[in-house]
Amino acid sequence: MKKTILLILLTISITSCKSQEEIDFKVGYLPNYNYTLTQKQISENNVKYIASDEILKNLKNNGVENPTITKDTSLLKSVSKTGKLKGNEFSIDIELLESNNPTLTSGTKFFGKSIDGKTKIDSIYSSTMTEEKKRTLLPAMESMMNQIKYPNRKIKVGESFEQKNPMSMPIADVTIEMEINSIYTLKKVENGIGYFDLDQVYTIKSATKDYEMELDGIGKGQIDYDIEKQFFTKFYLEMEMNLKTELEVFSIKLQTKSITDQTTEIIKASR
Repeated sequence: MKKTILLILLTISITSCKSQEEIDFKVGYLPNYNYTLTQKQISENNVKYIASDEILKNLKNNGVENPTITKDTSLLKSVSKTGKLKGNEFSIDIELLESNNPTLTSGTKFFGKSIDGKTKIDSIYSSTMTEEKKRTLLPAMESMMNQIKYPNRKIKVGESFEQKNPMSMPIADVTIEMEINSIYTLKKVENGIGYFDLDQVYTIKSATKDYEMELDGIGKGQIDYDIEKQFFTKFYLEMEMNLKTELEVFSIKLQTKSITDQTTEIIKASR
């Protein structure tokens, strides 16, 4: 009898340990929750011009330093409030609480809905934004919120999944189309949180003009995933990218470094 009880307890213990080795992974808003996001991004760009002495002198006379180094810190805090589920949809209202972006000022609000997991933005409220700007921003905001699609499946500790997403970057009079290859690896599961390592590789796809370009870049980060609430509560990424492009009369070398630190507090709505 004692051996039987011991065997049962041992089986329960093993089963419990195994349950911590796998998570049911799906990412998206849930109805009737408040998501408070706080984001800080620090970036540094180093642009070096390679050209004849005459061109470099003209750049200097026009106030262009070589290399040109710029640093920027963007801050954003927002709250996304989801409504009750009605059929296959629920409302999503997003308000910017803090922002140092001159376009997306504090108090700006986005009104929309989630339909079968896809976000639809219906309107924008802003005391400073023109109607033309709203019409331009609305589809861009909607596209951004639906751009990254995560797999909906079980993931074991030590297992990875891969995603490829497009990215556009303007430089001079050229728009560079890039691809971000992201690899997410589940490292451990503790107290209802899945801890992922994130590795990224940036590659060039095409440009709007026929210029010779070379690009390489990597990103490394960590992500915390709340299993019950099906959402990331922490996202941290350090990225470095190098680009060289041969234009008609000179070349440009661009080095970009950035750190993105983002947290999301998720609480059940009282309504």
